[in-house]
Amino acid sequence: MLPFSTGLALRMLWQERRKVLFFLVVFVLLGVVVSLLMQPEFRSEARLMPEMSSSSGDVLKRLASVAGFAGVDLLDEGVEAVRPDLYPSLLQSTPFVLYLIQQPVTVSDGRVQTIGEFLERQASPWWGSRLLTRGHEDTKPLRLAAGTLQLSVRQHQLTDEISERVSAKFDTRSGIITITATMPDAGVAATVAQLAMNYLTRYVRHYRTEKARQDLGFYRQQLDEARRRYHLAQLTLFRYNEQHRNIVLLSTTMDRQRMEAELTIAQTVYTELAGQFEQSKLKVQARTPIFKILEPPKVPFRRVAPKRTLVVLLFAGLGLALGGLYVLAQNPAIFTSIRARLWPGENNV
Repeated sequence: MLPFSTGLALRMLWQERRKVLFFLVVFVLLGVVVSLLMQPEFRSEARLMPEMSSSSGDVLKRLASVAGFAGVDLLDEGVEAVRPDLYPSLLQSTPFVLYLIQQPVTVSDGRVQTIGEFLERQASPWWGSRLLTRGHEDTKPLRLAAGTLQLSVRQHQLTDEISERVSAKFDTRSGIITITATMPDAGVAATVAQLAMNYLTRYVRHYRTEKARQDLGFYRQQLDEARRRYHLAQLTLFRYNEQHRNIVLLSTTMDRQRMEAELTIAQTVYTELAGQFEQSKLKVQARTPIFKILEPPKVPFRRVAPKRTLVVLLFAGLGLALGGLYVLAQNPAIFTSIRARLWPGENNV
Protein backbone atom coordinates (compact mmCIF):
# COMPACT_ATOMS: atom_id res chain seq x y z
CA MET A 1 0.00 0.00 0.00
CA LEU A 2 1.43 3.36 -1.01
CA PRO A 3 1.53 5.92 1.77
CA PHE A 4 -0.79 8.83 1.31
CA SER A 5 0.76 12.03 0.07
CA THR A 6 -0.39 15.16 -1.70
CA GLY A 7 1.75 14.28 -4.68
CA LEU A 8 0.01 10.90 -5.00
CA ALA A 9 -3.41 12.56 -4.95
CA LEU A 10 -2.36 15.10 -7.57
CA ARG A 11 -0.99 12.37 -9.83
CA MET A 12 -4.25 10.48 -9.58
CA LEU A 13 -6.25 13.60 -10.39
CA TRP A 14 -4.03 14.32 -13.39
CA GLN A 15 -4.33 10.77 -14.65
CA GLU A 16 -8.12 10.92 -14.33
CA ARG A 17 -8.40 14.52 -15.52
CA ARG A 18 -11.00 13.61 -18.12
CA LYS A 19 -13.40 12.54 -15.41
CA VAL A 20 -12.72 15.73 -13.47
CA LEU A 21 -13.25 17.81 -16.62
CA PHE A 22 -16.50 15.95 -17.27
CA PHE A 23 -17.77 16.94 -13.82
CA LEU A 24 -16.59 20.51 -14.44
CA VAL A 25 -18.39 20.83 -17.79
CA VAL A 26 -21.60 19.32 -16.45
CA PHE A 27 -21.70 21.63 -13.45
CA VAL A 28 -20.79 24.69 -15.52
CA LEU A 29 -23.72 23.95 -17.84
CA LEU A 30 -25.91 23.38 -14.81
CA GLY A 31 -24.77 26.71 -13.37
CA VAL A 32 -25.61 28.49 -16.62
CA VAL A 33 -29.10 26.98 -16.62
CA VAL A 34 -29.67 27.86 -12.97
CA SER A 35 -28.46 31.45 -13.45
CA LEU A 36 -30.81 31.90 -16.39
CA LEU A 37 -33.77 30.53 -14.44
CA MET A 38 -33.16 32.65 -11.36
CA GLN A 39 -35.50 35.60 -10.95
CA PRO A 40 -33.89 38.93 -11.91
CA GLU A 41 -33.92 41.76 -9.41
CA PHE A 42 -33.83 45.48 -10.23
CA ARG A 43 -33.03 48.31 -7.84
CA SER A 44 -34.21 51.90 -7.98
CA GLU A 45 -32.98 54.64 -5.67
CA ALA A 46 -34.23 58.08 -4.73
CA ARG A 47 -32.36 60.70 -2.73
CA LEU A 48 -33.86 63.66 -0.93
CA MET A 49 -32.73 66.19 1.63
CA PRO A 50 -35.15 67.03 4.44
CA GLU A 51 -35.46 70.38 6.14
CA MET A 52 -33.60 70.44 9.42
CA SER A 53 -35.15 71.76 12.65
CA SER A 54 -32.95 74.86 12.73
CA SER A 55 -34.14 76.07 9.36
CA SER A 56 -37.74 75.49 10.37
CA GLY A 57 -37.19 77.57 13.49
CA ASP A 58 -35.67 80.39 11.40
CA VAL A 59 -38.75 80.48 9.19
CA LEU A 60 -40.98 80.59 12.25
CA LYS A 61 -38.97 83.48 13.70
CA ARG A 62 -39.14 85.43 10.45
CA LEU A 63 -42.90 84.99 10.28
CA ALA A 64 -43.15 85.92 13.95
CA SER A 65 -41.31 89.18 13.36
CA VAL A 66 -43.71 90.08 10.57
CA ALA A 67 -46.76 89.01 12.55
CA GLY A 68 -45.56 90.96 15.58
CA PHE A 69 -46.59 94.22 13.92
CA ALA A 70 -50.18 92.98 14.02
CA GLY A 71 -49.93 91.87 17.64
CA VAL A 72 -49.79 88.17 16.74
CA ASP A 73 -47.41 85.86 18.62
CA LEU A 74 -46.07 82.83 16.75
CA LEU A 75 -43.46 81.74 19.29
CA ASP A 76 -45.71 80.58 22.09
CA GLU A 77 -45.18 76.88 21.43
CA GLY A 78 -42.26 74.60 20.69
CA VAL A 79 -42.13 72.77 17.40
CA GLU A 80 -41.80 69.01 17.72
CA ALA A 81 -40.32 67.21 14.73
CA VAL A 82 -39.51 63.71 13.58
CA ARG A 83 -35.73 63.42 13.62
CA PRO A 84 -34.33 62.56 10.18
CA ASP A 85 -32.45 59.58 11.63
CA LEU A 86 -35.87 58.05 12.41
CA TYR A 87 -37.08 58.28 8.80
CA PRO A 88 -35.75 54.80 7.86
CA SER A 89 -37.86 53.31 10.65
CA LEU A 90 -41.00 54.76 9.07
CA LEU A 91 -40.44 52.70 5.92
CA GLN A 92 -40.03 49.54 8.02
CA SER A 93 -43.27 50.05 9.92
CA THR A 94 -46.31 47.83 9.45
CA PRO A 95 -48.64 50.72 8.46
CA PHE A 96 -46.34 51.63 5.57
CA VAL A 97 -46.06 48.03 4.37
CA LEU A 98 -49.83 47.56 4.53
CA TYR A 99 -50.26 50.82 2.61
CA LEU A 100 -47.79 49.69 -0.04
CA ILE A 101 -49.46 46.29 -0.51
CA GLN A 102 -52.68 47.98 -1.66
CA GLN A 103 -51.06 50.36 -4.18
CA PRO A 104 -51.55 49.62 -7.91
CA VAL A 105 -48.54 49.33 -10.20
CA THR A 106 -48.13 48.76 -13.94
CA VAL A 107 -46.00 45.72 -14.75
CA SER A 108 -43.70 45.64 -17.79
CA ASP A 109 -46.24 43.55 -19.73
CA GLY A 110 -48.90 46.25 -19.28
CA ARG A 111 -50.97 44.63 -16.54
CA VAL A 112 -52.12 46.69 -13.59
CA GLN A 113 -51.85 44.90 -10.25
CA THR A 114 -51.48 45.77 -6.63
CA ILE A 115 -48.00 45.31 -5.22
CA GLY A 116 -49.27 42.46 -3.06
CA GLU A 117 -50.66 40.62 -6.10
CA PHE A 118 -47.48 41.30 -8.07
CA LEU A 119 -45.23 39.78 -5.41
CA GLU A 120 -47.46 36.73 -5.08
CA ARG A 121 -47.03 35.89 -8.75
CA GLN A 122 -43.27 36.10 -8.71
CA ALA A 123 -41.43 32.79 -8.51
CA SER A 124 -38.39 33.04 -6.28
CA PRO A 125 -37.60 29.50 -5.13
CA TRP A 126 -33.85 30.12 -4.99
CA TRP A 127 -34.00 32.16 -1.83
CA GLY A 128 -37.18 30.76 -0.37
CA SER A 129 -39.45 33.80 -0.43
CA ARG A 130 -42.07 32.55 -2.85
CA LEU A 131 -45.56 33.31 -1.61
CA LEU A 132 -48.05 30.64 -2.53
CA THR A 133 -51.43 32.01 -3.52
CA ARG A 134 -54.37 30.21 -2.03
CA GLY A 135 -57.60 31.66 -3.29
CA HIS A 136 -58.18 35.40 -3.18
CA GLU A 137 -57.60 36.25 0.44
CA ASP A 138 -58.08 39.92 1.25
CA THR A 139 -54.83 41.77 1.87
CA LYS A 140 -56.50 44.29 4.16
CA PRO A 141 -55.76 43.63 7.85
CA LEU A 142 -58.50 43.03 10.37
CA ARG A 143 -58.65 45.98 12.76
CA LEU A 144 -59.37 45.12 16.35
CA ALA A 145 -60.08 47.32 19.34
CA ALA A 146 -57.55 49.84 20.67
CA GLY A 147 -55.86 50.27 17.28
CA THR A 148 -54.44 46.74 17.07
CA LEU A 149 -54.12 44.79 13.82
CA GLN A 150 -54.61 41.10 13.15
CA LEU A 151 -52.66 39.85 10.13
CA SER A 152 -53.07 36.53 8.39
CA VAL A 153 -50.12 34.29 7.54
CA ARG A 154 -50.18 35.56 3.98
CA GLN A 155 -50.15 39.18 5.13
CA HIS A 156 -47.22 38.45 7.44
CA GLN A 157 -45.33 36.96 4.50
CA LEU A 158 -46.04 40.00 2.37
CA THR A 159 -45.00 42.45 5.07
CA ASP A 160 -41.76 40.55 5.73
CA GLU A 161 -40.84 40.48 2.04
CA ILE A 162 -41.63 44.14 1.42
CA SER A 163 -39.63 45.11 4.51
CA GLU A 164 -36.64 43.36 2.96
CA ARG A 165 -37.20 44.94 -0.47
CA VAL A 166 -37.80 48.57 0.58
CA SER A 167 -35.41 50.43 2.86
CA ALA A 168 -34.07 53.90 3.62
CA LYS A 169 -30.70 55.12 4.85
CA PHE A 170 -29.88 58.45 6.47
CA ASP A 171 -26.41 59.95 6.01
CA THR A 172 -25.59 61.84 9.20
CA ARG A 173 -22.85 63.87 7.51
CA SER A 174 -24.69 65.17 4.46
CA GLY A 175 -28.23 64.87 5.80
CA ILE A 176 -29.32 63.02 2.65
CA ILE A 177 -31.89 60.23 2.80
CA THR A 178 -31.53 57.43 0.26
CA ILE A 179 -34.63 55.33 -0.42
CA THR A 180 -34.02 51.97 -2.10
CA ALA A 181 -36.58 49.64 -3.67
CA THR A 182 -35.64 46.23 -5.09
CA MET A 183 -38.24 44.44 -7.22
CA PRO A 184 -38.35 41.72 -9.90
CA ASP A 185 -39.61 44.33 -12.41
CA ALA A 186 -37.68 47.49 -13.31
CA GLY A 187 -40.76 49.70 -13.67
CA VAL A 188 -42.27 48.40 -10.45
CA ALA A 189 -39.01 49.12 -8.60
CA ALA A 190 -39.11 52.78 -9.67
CA THR A 191 -42.82 53.06 -8.80
CA VAL A 192 -42.28 51.57 -5.35
CA ALA A 193 -39.39 53.96 -4.68
CA GLN A 194 -41.65 56.87 -5.65
CA LEU A 195 -44.47 55.59 -3.43
CA ALA A 196 -42.08 55.21 -0.50
CA MET A 197 -40.76 58.74 -0.99
CA ASN A 198 -44.30 60.16 -1.19
CA TYR A 199 -45.35 58.28 1.95
CA LEU A 200 -42.33 59.50 3.90
CA THR A 201 -42.73 63.17 2.96
CA ARG A 202 -46.50 63.09 3.50
CA TYR A 203 -46.13 61.43 6.91
CA VAL A 204 -43.55 63.94 8.14
CA ARG A 205 -45.57 66.92 6.88
CA HIS A 206 -48.70 65.56 8.55
CA TYR A 207 -46.84 64.96 11.81
CA ARG A 208 -45.20 68.38 11.88
CA THR A 209 -48.41 70.30 11.11
CA GLU A 210 -50.98 68.14 12.90
CA LYS A 211 -51.25 70.31 16.03
CA ALA A 212 -51.30 73.54 14.01
CA ARG A 213 -54.00 72.16 11.69
CA GLN A 214 -56.09 71.09 14.68
CA ASP A 215 -55.77 74.60 16.11
CA LEU A 216 -56.68 76.05 12.73
CA GLY A 217 -59.84 73.96 12.55
CA PHE A 218 -60.80 74.89 16.09
CA TYR A 219 -60.30 78.62 15.49
CA ARG A 220 -62.22 78.42 12.22
CA GLN A 221 -65.18 76.89 14.03
CA GLN A 222 -65.02 79.44 16.85
CA LEU A 223 -64.58 82.29 14.37
CA ASP A 224 -67.72 81.28 12.48
CA GLU A 225 -69.66 81.17 15.74
CA ALA A 226 -68.29 84.56 16.83
CA ARG A 227 -69.13 86.05 13.44
CA ARG A 228 -72.75 84.88 13.73
CA ARG A 229 -72.93 86.27 17.26
CA TYR A 230 -71.47 89.60 16.16
CA HIS A 231 -73.85 89.93 13.22
CA LEU A 232 -76.80 88.96 15.40
CA ALA A 233 -75.83 91.60 18.00
CA GLN A 234 -75.54 94.22 15.25
CA LEU A 235 -78.90 93.32 13.79
CA THR A 236 -80.60 93.29 17.20
CA LEU A 237 -79.25 96.73 18.11
CA PHE A 238 -80.15 98.28 14.75
CA ARG A 239 -83.69 96.93 14.87
CA TYR A 240 -84.13 98.13 18.44
CA ASN A 241 -82.98 101.63 17.49
CA GLU A 242 -85.40 101.72 14.57
CA GLN A 243 -88.31 100.62 16.74
CA HIS A 244 -87.51 103.08 19.56
CA ARG A 245 -86.23 105.99 17.52
CA ASN A 246 -88.50 108.70 19.04
CA ILE A 247 -88.98 107.10 22.46
CA VAL A 248 -87.00 108.54 25.36
CA LEU A 249 -87.44 106.36 28.43
CA LEU A 250 -85.07 105.15 31.09
CA SER A 251 -85.92 101.53 30.32
CA THR A 252 -85.20 101.95 26.61
CA THR A 253 -81.90 103.66 27.42
CA MET A 254 -80.87 100.76 29.64
CA ASP A 255 -81.84 98.21 26.98
CA ARG A 256 -79.88 100.14 24.36
CA GLN A 257 -76.79 100.28 26.59
CA ARG A 258 -77.05 96.56 27.28
CA MET A 259 -77.29 95.79 23.55
CA GLU A 260 -74.38 98.10 22.79
CA ALA A 261 -72.30 96.34 25.45
CA GLU A 262 -73.23 92.97 23.96
CA LEU A 263 -72.23 94.24 20.53
CA THR A 264 -68.90 95.49 21.88
CA ILE A 265 -68.17 92.15 23.53
CA ALA A 266 -69.13 90.25 20.37
CA GLN A 267 -66.94 92.53 18.27
CA THR A 268 -63.98 92.10 20.64
CA VAL A 269 -64.31 88.31 20.66
CA TYR A 270 -64.64 88.26 16.88
CA THR A 271 -61.54 90.43 16.44
CA GLU A 272 -59.48 88.29 18.82
CA LEU A 273 -60.54 85.05 17.14
CA ALA A 274 -59.81 86.50 13.71
CA GLY A 275 -56.28 87.26 14.89
CA GLN A 276 -55.87 83.76 16.33
CA PHE A 277 -57.18 82.28 13.08
CA GLU A 278 -54.63 84.18 11.00
CA GLN A 279 -51.92 83.18 13.48
CA SER A 280 -52.86 79.51 13.07
CA LYS A 281 -52.66 79.77 9.28
CA LEU A 282 -49.17 81.23 9.57
CA LYS A 283 -48.15 78.42 11.93
CA VAL A 284 -49.34 75.75 9.50
CA GLN A 285 -47.25 77.34 6.76
CA ALA A 286 -44.22 77.80 9.02
CA ARG A 287 -44.27 74.23 10.31
CA THR A 288 -44.71 72.56 6.94
CA PRO A 289 -41.29 70.96 6.25
CA ILE A 290 -39.65 71.19 2.86
CA PHE A 291 -38.05 68.20 1.15
CA LYS A 292 -35.61 68.81 -1.67
CA ILE A 293 -35.54 65.91 -4.13
CA LEU A 294 -31.91 65.49 -5.16
CA GLU A 295 -32.41 62.38 -7.29
CA PRO A 296 -35.86 61.16 -8.37
CA PRO A 297 -36.50 57.43 -8.80
CA LYS A 298 -35.43 56.13 -12.20
CA VAL A 299 -36.30 52.93 -14.03
CA PRO A 300 -33.14 50.79 -13.80
CA PHE A 301 -31.72 49.19 -16.92
CA ARG A 302 -29.36 46.73 -15.26
CA ARG A 303 -30.30 44.04 -12.83
CA VAL A 304 -28.55 43.79 -9.49
CA ALA A 305 -29.21 40.07 -9.08
CA PRO A 306 -28.53 37.33 -9.79
CA LYS A 307 -24.78 37.63 -10.41
CA ARG A 308 -24.70 35.03 -13.15
CA THR A 309 -20.93 34.93 -13.44
CA LEU A 310 -20.63 34.25 -9.73
CA VAL A 311 -23.27 31.52 -9.92
CA VAL A 312 -21.42 29.80 -12.77
CA LEU A 313 -18.11 30.05 -10.90
CA LEU A 314 -19.67 28.54 -7.77
CA PHE A 315 -21.05 25.63 -9.76
CA ALA A 316 -17.68 25.21 -11.50
CA GLY A 317 -15.93 25.01 -8.13
CA LEU A 318 -18.51 22.53 -6.91
CA GLY A 319 -17.98 20.44 -10.04
CA LEU A 320 -14.21 20.40 -9.54
CA ALA A 321 -14.60 19.39 -5.91
CA LEU A 322 -17.07 16.60 -6.63
CA GLY A 323 -15.02 15.39 -9.60
CA GLY A 324 -11.87 15.24 -7.50
CA LEU A 325 -13.64 13.36 -4.70
CA TYR A 326 -15.07 10.92 -7.21
CA VAL A 327 -11.62 10.19 -8.65
CA LEU A 328 -10.03 9.81 -5.23
CA ALA A 329 -12.85 7.55 -4.12
CA GLN A 330 -11.86 5.11 -6.85
CA ASN A 331 -8.67 4.28 -4.89
CA PRO A 332 -9.55 2.88 -1.41
CA ALA A 333 -5.88 2.97 -0.42
CA ILE A 334 -5.97 6.72 -0.15
CA PHE A 335 -8.86 6.68 2.29
CA THR A 336 -7.18 3.90 4.27
CA SER A 337 -4.03 6.02 4.57
CA ILE A 338 -6.05 9.05 5.65
CA ARG A 339 -7.84 6.96 8.27
CA ALA A 340 -4.55 5.58 9.57
CA ARG A 341 -3.17 9.09 9.99
CA LEU A 342 -6.26 10.35 11.77
CA TRP A 343 -6.70 7.32 14.07
CA PRO A 344 -3.28 5.66 14.35
CA GLY A 345 -4.30 3.58 17.37
CA GLU A 346 -6.68 1.44 15.33
CA ASN A 347 -3.80 -0.24 13.49
CA ASN A 348 -2.41 -1.63 16.75
CA VAL A 349 -5.64 -3.28 17.83
